[in-house]
Amino acid sequence: MSERSSARTDGGQSSPFSSRVWQASGLFLAVLVVMGVVVVLTTGDRSSSNDTAPGSGAASSSPSLPGAGADGGCPELAASGSVPRTAPAAEWQLVRSAAVPVSKEAGPAVVEGDVARCYAHSPTGALFAAAQIGTRYLVADDWQTVVKEQTYGDGQQLLLEKRAEFEKSQPSVAPVPGELGQIAGFQYVTYTPDTAVLQVVTRFGSGVLQASTLTLRWQGGDWQLEIPAVSPPQRTVDDLSGYVPWGGV
Repeated sequence: MSERSSARTDGGQSSPFSSRVWQASGLFLAVLVVMGVVVVLTTGDRSSSNDTAPGSGAASSSPSLPGAGADGGCPELAASGSVPRTAPAAEWQLVRSAAVPVSKEAGPAVVEGDVARCYAHSPTGALFAAAQIGTRYLVADDWQTVVKEQTYGDGQQLLLEKRAEFEKSQPSVAPVPGELGQIAGFQYVTYTPDTAVLQVVTRFGSGVLQASTLTLRWQGGDWQLEIPAVSPPQRTVDDLSGYVPWGGV
Protein backbone atom coordinates (compact mmCIF):
# COMPACT_ATOMS: atom_id res chain seq x y z
CA MET A 1 0.00 0.00 0.00
CA SER A 2 1.41 3.36 -0.97
CA GLU A 3 1.99 6.08 1.57
CA ARG A 4 -1.02 8.33 2.09
CA SER A 5 -0.68 12.08 2.11
CA SER A 6 -1.76 14.22 5.03
CA ALA A 7 -4.56 16.81 4.91
CA ARG A 8 -5.77 19.20 7.59
CA THR A 9 -9.20 19.95 8.96
CA ASP A 10 -10.32 23.41 9.99
CA GLY A 11 -9.51 22.38 13.55
CA GLY A 12 -5.86 21.81 12.67
CA GLN A 13 -6.14 18.04 12.97
CA SER A 14 -5.04 15.50 10.41
CA SER A 15 -7.98 14.83 8.14
CA PRO A 16 -9.25 11.26 7.76
CA PHE A 17 -10.08 12.06 4.15
CA SER A 18 -6.49 12.11 2.98
CA SER A 19 -6.10 8.94 0.92
CA ARG A 20 -5.62 8.81 -2.82
CA VAL A 21 -9.33 8.56 -3.48
CA TRP A 22 -10.18 11.70 -1.55
CA GLN A 23 -7.79 13.58 -3.84
CA ALA A 24 -9.35 12.22 -7.03
CA SER A 25 -11.67 15.20 -7.43
CA GLY A 26 -12.99 18.14 -5.48
CA LEU A 27 -16.53 16.80 -5.74
CA PHE A 28 -15.60 13.37 -4.48
CA LEU A 29 -13.80 14.91 -1.53
CA ALA A 30 -16.82 17.06 -0.70
CA VAL A 31 -19.20 14.13 -0.92
CA LEU A 32 -17.05 11.92 1.26
CA VAL A 33 -16.72 14.59 3.90
CA VAL A 34 -20.50 14.88 4.00
CA MET A 35 -20.61 11.17 4.61
CA GLY A 36 -19.13 11.61 8.08
CA VAL A 37 -21.70 9.03 9.09
CA VAL A 38 -19.25 6.32 8.01
CA VAL A 39 -17.66 4.50 10.92
CA VAL A 40 -14.42 2.56 11.40
CA LEU A 41 -12.20 1.18 14.11
CA THR A 42 -12.71 1.00 17.85
CA THR A 43 -9.54 2.78 18.90
CA GLY A 44 -11.05 6.24 19.38
CA ASP A 45 -12.14 7.32 22.84
CA ARG A 46 -15.87 6.99 23.35
CA SER A 47 -17.97 9.09 25.70
CA SER A 48 -19.92 7.40 28.46
CA SER A 49 -23.18 8.51 26.87
CA ASN A 50 -22.39 6.51 23.74
CA ASP A 51 -21.45 3.48 25.75
CA THR A 52 -24.92 3.36 27.22
CA ALA A 53 -26.80 3.79 23.96
CA PRO A 54 -29.21 0.93 23.22
CA GLY A 55 -27.74 -1.75 21.02
CA SER A 56 -24.27 -0.24 21.16
CA GLY A 57 -22.35 -3.51 20.90
CA ALA A 58 -20.82 -4.08 17.48
CA ALA A 59 -21.08 -7.49 15.88
CA SER A 60 -19.60 -8.93 12.71
CA SER A 61 -22.44 -11.37 12.10
CA SER A 62 -25.49 -10.44 10.07
CA PRO A 63 -28.73 -10.14 12.01
CA SER A 64 -31.89 -12.04 11.20
CA LEU A 65 -33.95 -9.83 8.92
CA PRO A 66 -37.36 -10.13 7.29
CA GLY A 67 -37.09 -11.07 3.65
CA ALA A 68 -38.40 -9.28 0.62
CA GLY A 69 -41.71 -10.26 -0.86
CA ALA A 70 -41.97 -12.68 -3.74
CA ASP A 71 -42.01 -9.78 -6.18
CA GLY A 72 -38.72 -8.43 -4.85
CA GLY A 73 -40.37 -5.42 -3.25
CA CYS A 74 -39.89 -4.23 0.30
CA PRO A 75 -41.83 -5.61 3.25
CA GLU A 76 -43.67 -3.05 5.32
CA LEU A 77 -41.76 -2.12 8.45
CA ALA A 78 -43.47 -0.86 11.57
CA ALA A 79 -41.04 1.75 12.89
CA SER A 80 -42.56 4.66 14.82
CA GLY A 81 -43.40 7.80 12.90
CA SER A 82 -42.03 9.97 15.71
CA VAL A 83 -38.65 11.67 15.47
CA PRO A 84 -36.42 9.78 17.94
CA ARG A 85 -35.29 11.78 20.96
CA THR A 86 -33.08 8.98 22.27
CA ALA A 87 -30.69 6.58 20.56
CA PRO A 88 -32.71 4.01 18.57
CA ALA A 89 -31.94 0.41 19.42
CA ALA A 90 -29.78 -1.23 16.78
CA GLU A 91 -27.71 -4.29 16.11
CA TRP A 92 -24.39 -3.12 14.67
CA GLN A 93 -22.59 -5.17 12.06
CA LEU A 94 -19.37 -4.64 10.16
CA VAL A 95 -19.22 -3.92 6.45
CA ARG A 96 -15.55 -4.34 5.78
CA SER A 97 -14.11 -2.07 8.47
CA ALA A 98 -17.22 0.07 8.92
CA ALA A 99 -19.95 -0.45 11.53
CA VAL A 100 -23.53 0.03 10.36
CA PRO A 101 -26.82 -0.18 12.29
CA VAL A 102 -29.56 -2.70 11.58
CA SER A 103 -33.05 -2.93 13.03
CA LYS A 104 -36.01 -5.21 12.34
CA GLU A 105 -38.26 -2.19 12.76
CA ALA A 106 -36.25 0.43 10.84
CA GLY A 107 -34.31 -1.68 8.32
CA PRO A 108 -32.60 -2.54 6.14
CA ALA A 109 -34.96 -5.44 5.58
CA VAL A 110 -33.15 -6.74 2.49
CA VAL A 111 -29.41 -7.08 1.87
CA GLU A 112 -28.41 -8.15 -1.62
CA GLY A 113 -24.68 -8.17 -2.17
CA ASP A 114 -23.41 -4.71 -1.26
CA VAL A 115 -26.86 -3.12 -1.43
CA ALA A 116 -28.80 -2.85 1.83
CA ARG A 117 -32.31 -1.58 1.13
CA CYS A 118 -35.88 -1.44 2.36
CA TYR A 119 -36.04 1.02 5.22
CA ALA A 120 -39.04 2.08 7.24
CA HIS A 121 -40.89 5.10 5.92
CA SER A 122 -40.22 6.97 9.14
CA PRO A 123 -37.69 9.31 10.74
CA THR A 124 -35.82 6.35 12.22
CA GLY A 125 -35.80 4.57 8.87
CA ALA A 126 -34.21 7.64 7.30
CA LEU A 127 -31.50 7.68 9.96
CA PHE A 128 -30.64 4.02 9.39
CA ALA A 129 -30.64 4.56 5.63
CA ALA A 130 -28.22 7.46 5.98
CA ALA A 131 -25.83 5.32 8.01
CA GLN A 132 -26.05 2.28 5.74
CA ILE A 133 -26.02 3.92 2.32
CA GLY A 134 -23.44 6.50 3.32
CA THR A 135 -21.12 3.72 4.41
CA ARG A 136 -21.71 1.21 1.64
CA TYR A 137 -21.34 3.56 -1.30
CA LEU A 138 -17.93 4.45 0.07
CA VAL A 139 -16.42 1.14 1.18
CA ALA A 140 -18.29 -1.55 -0.78
CA ASP A 141 -16.64 -3.47 -3.59
CA ASP A 142 -19.72 -2.85 -5.72
CA TRP A 143 -19.97 0.84 -4.81
CA GLN A 144 -21.26 1.72 -8.28
CA THR A 145 -24.46 -0.27 -7.77
CA VAL A 146 -24.99 1.38 -4.40
CA VAL A 147 -24.58 4.84 -5.96
CA LYS A 148 -26.81 4.09 -8.94
CA GLU A 149 -29.62 2.45 -7.00
CA GLN A 150 -29.60 4.29 -3.68
CA THR A 151 -28.52 7.87 -4.31
CA TYR A 152 -29.72 10.86 -6.29
CA GLY A 153 -28.65 14.43 -6.87
CA ASP A 154 -26.70 16.73 -9.16
CA GLY A 155 -23.39 15.22 -8.08
CA GLN A 156 -24.30 11.57 -8.62
CA GLN A 157 -23.17 11.15 -12.23
CA LEU A 158 -19.98 13.13 -11.77
CA LEU A 159 -19.11 11.03 -8.74
CA LEU A 160 -19.59 7.84 -10.76
CA GLU A 161 -17.44 9.16 -13.58
CA LYS A 162 -14.64 10.61 -11.48
CA ARG A 163 -14.24 7.63 -9.18
CA ALA A 164 -14.39 5.13 -12.06
CA GLU A 165 -11.77 7.16 -13.91
CA PHE A 166 -9.56 7.32 -10.85
CA GLU A 167 -9.83 3.59 -10.21
CA LYS A 168 -8.33 2.84 -13.60
CA SER A 169 -4.95 3.83 -12.22
CA GLN A 170 -5.63 3.38 -8.50
CA PRO A 171 -7.77 0.26 -8.02
CA SER A 172 -7.73 0.36 -4.22
CA VAL A 173 -9.66 3.46 -3.18
CA ALA A 174 -11.73 2.27 -0.24
CA PRO A 175 -10.67 3.70 3.12
CA VAL A 176 -8.50 1.59 5.36
CA PRO A 177 -9.04 1.28 9.12
CA GLY A 178 -8.23 4.55 10.83
CA GLU A 179 -9.06 6.85 7.90
CA LEU A 180 -12.66 7.54 8.77
CA GLY A 181 -14.46 8.66 11.89
CA GLN A 182 -16.93 6.94 14.17
CA ILE A 183 -20.54 8.04 14.27
CA ALA A 184 -21.13 9.71 17.61
CA GLY A 185 -24.53 11.36 17.46
CA PHE A 186 -27.30 12.88 15.39
CA GLN A 187 -30.11 15.40 15.29
CA TYR A 188 -32.95 15.98 12.88
CA VAL A 189 -33.00 19.34 11.12
CA THR A 190 -36.32 18.77 9.37
CA TYR A 191 -38.50 15.79 8.59
CA THR A 192 -41.46 15.23 6.30
CA PRO A 193 -42.66 11.93 4.83
CA ASP A 194 -40.89 12.94 1.60
CA THR A 195 -37.60 14.42 2.83
CA ALA A 196 -35.37 14.02 5.86
CA VAL A 197 -32.51 16.37 6.68
CA LEU A 198 -30.20 15.24 9.47
CA GLN A 199 -27.01 16.37 11.08
CA VAL A 200 -24.62 13.57 11.96
CA VAL A 201 -21.66 14.06 14.29
CA THR A 202 -18.55 12.03 13.66
CA ARG A 203 -15.78 11.48 16.19
CA PHE A 204 -12.30 11.01 14.76
CA GLY A 205 -9.39 9.24 16.41
CA SER A 206 -7.91 12.57 17.44
CA GLY A 207 -11.07 13.32 19.42
CA VAL A 208 -12.30 15.97 17.00
CA LEU A 209 -16.10 16.05 16.57
CA GLN A 210 -17.38 17.09 13.17
CA ALA A 211 -21.04 17.75 12.25
CA SER A 212 -22.21 17.12 8.68
CA THR A 213 -25.60 17.55 7.00
CA LEU A 214 -27.29 14.68 5.16
CA THR A 215 -30.44 14.83 3.03
CA LEU A 216 -32.57 11.83 2.13
CA ARG A 217 -35.62 11.59 -0.11
CA TRP A 218 -38.38 8.98 -0.10
CA GLN A 219 -38.61 7.73 -3.67
CA GLY A 220 -39.65 4.47 -5.26
CA GLY A 221 -40.70 2.99 -1.95
CA ASP A 222 -37.41 3.54 -0.13
CA TRP A 223 -35.04 6.21 1.19
CA GLN A 224 -32.32 7.53 -1.12
CA LEU A 225 -29.32 9.62 -0.15
CA GLU A 226 -28.56 12.91 -1.91
CA ILE A 227 -25.19 13.49 -3.53
CA PRO A 228 -25.17 17.24 -4.20
CA ALA A 229 -22.91 18.95 -6.68
CA VAL A 230 -21.69 21.14 -3.83
CA SER A 231 -21.87 19.59 -0.39
CA PRO A 232 -22.99 21.54 2.69
CA PRO A 233 -20.07 22.68 4.86
CA GLN A 234 -19.00 20.67 7.87
CA ARG A 235 -18.31 22.26 11.22
CA THR A 236 -16.37 21.25 14.27
CA VAL A 237 -18.36 21.01 17.50
CA ASP A 238 -17.03 21.01 21.04
CA ASP A 239 -19.29 18.27 22.35
CA LEU A 240 -22.56 16.45 21.73
CA SER A 241 -24.75 19.09 23.36
CA GLY A 242 -27.96 19.27 21.33
CA TYR A 243 -27.31 15.91 19.66
CA VAL A 244 -28.52 12.41 20.50
CA PRO A 245 -25.48 10.23 21.30
CA TRP A 246 -25.50 7.13 19.09
CA GLY A 247 -22.81 4.74 17.93
CA GLY A 248 -21.95 1.11 17.42
CA VAL A 249 -18.27 0.74 18.25
